[in-house]
Amino acid sequence: MGERSEVFKRITNVRDFGVFNNFAGTDIPEFGAFNLIYGWNYSGKTTLSRLFRCLEVASLHPDYPDAKFTLSHGDSVGRDHEFGTPTTVRVFNEDFRKEHLLWDDSSGFNPILLLGSENIEKQVALKTKFAELKDIKEARKAAAAECTRLVEKIKNAETECASQLVRELPVGRIDRRHVKQISDSWKGTLPEPLDDEAYKAERLKVGADQKEELPLLRVDLKPHGEQWKRAVALLAEQVGSSATLSRLAESSEIGNWVETGLHIHREATRCEFCEGPLSSERVASLNAHFSSAFTELKSRISKASEWVSDRTVKIDGNIYGRAFFYADLHREHGEAGAALAKARDVFNSALDELLDLLLQKDDNPFQVLTAPSEVPSLTDLSDAAARFQRLIDANNRRTREFRSERDAAVTRLKVHFVTVAMRKIDLFDLNRKIEELETADRSAEEKITALEAEIIALQAELSESTKGAEAINEALRRFFGKEDIQVRVVDDKFVLMRANRPAKNLSEGERTAIAFCYFITKLLENGNELADTIVYIDDPISSLDSHHLLHVNAFLKDTFLKHDPGANPQYSCLAKQVFVSTHNYEFFHVTWEWMTKGKSQGFSSAFMVERSDANGLISSRLIECPKSILKFRSEYLFLYHQLAAYVATPSNDPMVIFNLGNMARRFMEGYLAFKFMESEGVDKKLPLIITDTVHCERARKFMHFYSHTLSRGGGMKLPDMAEALAAISCILDGVRNHDPVHYGALQTAA
Repeated sequence: MGERSEVFKRITNVRDFGVFNNFAGTDIPEFGAFNLIYGWNYSGKTTLSRLFRCLEVASLHPDYPDAKFTLSHGDSVGRDHEFGTPTTVRVFNEDFRKEHLLWDDSSGFNPILLLGSENIEKQVALKTKFAELKDIKEARKAAAAECTRLVEKIKNAETECASQLVRELPVGRIDRRHVKQISDSWKGTLPEPLDDEAYKAERLKVGADQKEELPLLRVDLKPHGEQWKRAVALLAEQVGSSATLSRLAESSEIGNWVETGLHIHREATRCEFCEGPLSSERVASLNAHFSSAFTELKSRISKASEWVSDRTVKIDGNIYGRAFFYADLHREHGEAGAALAKARDVFNSALDELLDLLLQKDDNPFQVLTAPSEVPSLTDLSDAAARFQRLIDANNRRTREFRSERDAAVTRLKVHFVTVAMRKIDLFDLNRKIEELETADRSAEEKITALEAEIIALQAELSESTKGAEAINEALRRFFGKEDIQVRVVDDKFVLMRANRPAKNLSEGERTAIAFCYFITKLLENGNELADTIVYIDDPISSLDSHHLLHVNAFLKDTFLKHDPGANPQYSCLAKQVFVSTHNYEFFHVTWEWMTKGKSQGFSSAFMVERSDANGLISSRLIECPKSILKFRSEYLFLYHQLAAYVATPSNDPMVIFNLGNMARRFMEGYLAFKFMESEGVDKKLPLIITDTVHCERARKFMHFYSHTLSRGGGMKLPDMAEALAAISCILDGVRNHDPVHYGALQTAA
């Protein structure tokens, strides 16, 4: 083989990487183009594969965050846990299987398979988006229902309010749209409803009949001080005359009677009343009594009385009665009317008092009367008259503007009824909630549109990814040696089929095989250059029975080994470098055979992962494969050789003693398998091989107790050399005594 400058040479050191807690590999041979690694279960093979996996993904394994390692490389640039230099490595192990294969149980009995970490991520994303889409749609549906409920609540309130307006007010036929126009005009702020008093007033306006216009209130409010003073002065004025007749002066009734009848007796000689004689002298004395001054005083008294009578305030109740005013003004009518009546009565009372005195003076001008002390005030009367006039004006204005006032009252009552109705449902809070729901709905619609587009894109990508089914089927055919299991594409999904039926209850081995076939297919997809790739394959036949061993072996050989008889060298590795690890002894040998037969020195290298328990610390290391493993094709013969070698050359080396228990058990299982056609029940058959009871129990305990050290935790004490030597001797002596011929053949072969 020529010089390969771009491959791994060896693992220089590993620290804190699981069971590889302190490994130095400077003494092991260099890696070849093909590298075969043997190790029992739990020895550390998968852990070693994870180290290469770290190089593939350029990050440390999450279980070993503090790990450090270095690998020497043909380009003289080491590869280590810093991942400073990229390397194309592809690893098949349990981590790959978990990452790249997803068995979708949600599909029921049909085995749906997702291949590829990117497709698994897409499928997970698709499920997440479907779930998110479902949640958004359900939330949107619930929000839409709530929005509809709130809208209907408003509509119902508007409809009920419209019905109330029709019942309560002269508005004709209207519907909820009229109510909505009113509430829309409020611009988001609910007005206050009318208080009880205002409401009653507006109702009265709406229910009133049109009244007649009332005349102006006529109350003489001219100043009257001078007239009052002159009238009062007459009360004290006296008629001074010597001809005054005392009888007439003392009796106003007689005086008035005589004065009234005097003018019909001017030419008479007899009294018309008593028919007695009336002398001219008597007539002359009577005329003297009723002198011009007397007559003039009485004339002034009469005029003053007339003035007082004219100044008396007179209000016609028939004109300004309550019935002539609109109902909503009745209260003011009562108050203003009472105030006016009171002011009128006070004013008229003063006038009446003066008028009464003037009449007394007129009856007897000769008497002196005491006049009222104060001039009656016009202030209260003026205020009361002005107030009542305002009431008349309001009433008349209502009459003149009756239709517009009633329409305004109807409008105010409509607003009032709508306000009360909308406050009951808190209209603008509902509108705010509806707006929030509508905004959320628009946002949800945008999210739904975006999610549906993303889902379509992911579905298209997943649909595209299923086009590799043919390549996977070819790999499965080569792997199993028959078309037992196939992948079919159904509705853009991989469906596993066995004999044209859904392949149910796939074994772990079959799932491993499918994962491995996908791994091989993925190595060659999208134009990947296998020649530029370092490939690490961990236990490709894990959980498979021996029936498939040769098929897998041939599959590996056909995939990675190239034979060109005309080339020099004839054999080459199709990948840049290949590592294969296995726990199966037979698979190890059939693989090692094609890796080495006819190949140049260094083309292939064999190693072993060895696990030990020294001083209570479990650790693993990679060593050159022991020649005894390479020499013996049969694991059974190899185990005999190892046990016999230990008996011949005992050692207290824990690296040696660590594996003896497991070797002894597997050797005895192999012997019982062909001798008694069963490998189970070692305890039951062991007394037939080792007849001495003490020796049998010693061997049984050694195999049982120490064969589980590969899977146990630290801290279990290893057997010492004497115990190990005694137990193994009992086992080998038991086989020799049970079948000397077979034992002799073992000695000859080893």
